[in-house]
Amino acid sequence: EGIIEQFVLWYGPLFISLTLSVVAVFIILIVLTRRAYTHKNSENEYLIENHERNQNKKAMKELLPLLAYPVIFYVLALFPLINRVYSAKSHNANVNLAIAHSITESSWGFFSSW
Repeated sequence: EGIIEQFVLWYGPLFISLTLSVVAVFIILIVLTRRAYTHKNSENEYLIENHERNQNKKAMKELLPLLAYPVIFYVLALFPLINRVYSAKSHNANVNLAIAHSITESSWGFFSSW
């Protein structure tokens, strides 16, 4: 009935791309955190390092809302994805998943307005 093709052509690349984007967001977050809170041991570079650290902390505070967008995307995409995979695999609809799907799908506009 095309279920194998559906999983191979749609859900396989979707899971791969979502996993890679989650890894990329975590790498960006780790790099920003390390740059903001790294300390050097040299006394001559203390004033320069302190100024750079303050700039890095300020940049991190400015970039955190940009990193929040992918996290909100993953949370909002989770229930529709689970509902679609469950419906495709079992051929039955789950009422609780359908309700969670409809609530998260209708809240995209609310979260994108932030």
